[in-house]
Amino acid sequence: MSDRITLGLCGDINFISARLFNHPECAFPISVTESETEDSVTYISLEPSDDVFMLDQYVNVVAEYIIDRYEIRLLKRILEEDFSHLSVVTKREVLKSIECCADDPEVGYGARKQAIVLSVYDYLKEDSTMLVDGFVAFRLKEYEALLKKLAEALVERYEAHKEYEEFISLLKYFVGIQKDRPKMAHVLVAKEGGYVILDAEGKDITAPCFADFLEGEVLLTEEAYDDLLISVLITLAPEKIMVHNKKNIRNQELFSTIFRVFEGNVMYCEECAFCK
Repeated sequence: MSDRITLGLCGDINFISARLFNHPECAFPISVTESETEDSVTYISLEPSDDVFMLDQYVNVVAEYIIDRYEIRLLKRILEEDFSHLSVVTKREVLKSIECCADDPEVGYGARKQAIVLSVYDYLKEDSTMLVDGFVAFRLKEYEALLKKLAEALVERYEAHKEYEEFISLLKYFVGIQKDRPKMAHVLVAKEGGYVILDAEGKDITAPCFADFLEGEVLLTEEAYDDLLISVLITLAPEKIMVHNKKNIRNQELFSTIFRVFEGNVMYCEECAFCK
């Protein structure tokens, strides 16, 4: 590996200079020169000598620069090629959600950056001068493979979110069309799992409510109890729901859904006779 490394940039000299100088881990001298043969290219040079840590700093900043400047452009191209059936608006929404995968061990920011770092090191074993545009276009196959996986994950997440929102809208519709809605229903969350449903007067109506959805005696799993609860509440369609023993809730997502469907008409009881 050469003692002198130069990085050729097209029009981003101020950005990369600021990143090199201001990066929290970078405290090394760089030099900036204009190319004599290519007017649009500026070269930033580093002389790492035997300082491996300094070289590592440099390579990491280069990887961050590539992500900052090229990643969205590459993802847009992947979406155009692999997900052409999606609308322009949908693709835009998919790209907006990229941060949701930031910590993913397989396609998150760290994994993508590491793929670039390894490719940069492989390149520098062969050449000491890198034109970034060409490097991104031809030498980042592993990184592009991760971007394809990232695009798939983002599209799947978007479609799942869309389906969930449609599901919530459907449940709201069912609640809205119910007639003779009771004023109140109490939901007691059992410590060992499962739920008890009481009417406004405190009468236990769990058995008759569940019986409408069960045939005979059935051994219910925790997941089945969750499905039953939301089915019963949609059918009862109470104007208000009071949830007791919040500390016993295991399925937070279920209660988030209930809150969404009943829009501000679900309350948590801090402590009352039902809670005890």
